[in-house]
Amino acid sequence: MKKGKIIQDIKTNTSMPVLISTLFYVFLASLFIEGGLWLGSELVGPFSLVIGFLAEFFSPGNGTASIQEFFYHYFLYYELFSFVIILFLFMFWVKVIEKNAISSLGFVKRNWLKYLVWGIMISLVQMGVIALVYQVSGIGSFVLNELSLEPLLFILGLFPFWLIQGGTEEVATRGWLLTRIAARTNLPLAIAISSSLFGILHMGNAGVTFLSVLNIILDGVLAALLFIYTDSIWLVVAQHGTWNYVQGNLLGFQVSGTGADASIFSFTMGDGPDWLTGGAFGAEGSIITTLVLLVSLVIVYRLGERKEKFDD
Repeated sequence: MKKGKIIQDIKTNTSMPVLISTLFYVFLASLFIEGGLWLGSELVGPFSLVIGFLAEFFSPGNGTASIQEFFYHYFLYYELFSFVIILFLFMFWVKVIEKNAISSLGFVKRNWLKYLVWGIMISLVQMGVIALVYQVSGIGSFVLNELSLEPLLFILGLFPFWLIQGGTEEVATRGWLLTRIAARTNLPLAIAISSSLFGILHMGNAGVTFLSVLNIILDGVLAALLFIYTDSIWLVVAQHGTWNYVQGNLLGFQVSGTGADASIFSFTMGDGPDWLTGGAFGAEGSIITTLVLLVSLVIVYRLGERKEKFDD
């Protein structure tokens, strides 16, 4: 695949050697991601106190403690939304320091809604195939939960917040890191570095294995190809966010080692080695996911080749 308009239009504004600038890009991406996560965790207490104070001010007598209990019940919403801190860090850097347009992160108006829909559909097909293989082969089984209105609304309401979380990770690793490295070097190196960092950032998760990190890297390569193919961030925002949402809140899988608070289905893991079942990391640690990602990579790569021939 060739560099698209986004990469070609980026102003790198640096005279540093390519190696130094590449290392700097990796360092800055890691700093913004980890720093944003740390800041988000530090703001939990103050944010809950503010909510309690405002609730007591506008509705006296309800009790600050009960409001804070309500907040922690919906803590997953806060965790996912707090990723906007990371997003704002990258947007500030791009606009103020780099003096590039925000669209250089992939936020282009062209076909944005179509790409969002396609991203959702791709993840639904991918996770649907994985779940079907689990169910049919006995690797695991799914049972529909009996849900009242409140947990059902809780689950449905999470979807846009997963888009924020997954989309921010895509902006960091694809929209910013990949494009900046590619602007100074070449696409294969940019894809390799951005995807590897994406995998490395998950190495501290619960239940991590070699295969789970490999799958995260493969998913990063797939996202990179989709980003390059569409020359837009919107499809991978939807694909990533939907991938996490379907895993955790629809199918009941662990999401990269983290459990979902509520799900439409309950998942029961069958007997088998971690490389087959995914273990404590979830479906992303399974060889089934590896095969689905490899097939997806081949399809997208072939589509990219055909698109280039047609454009030529």
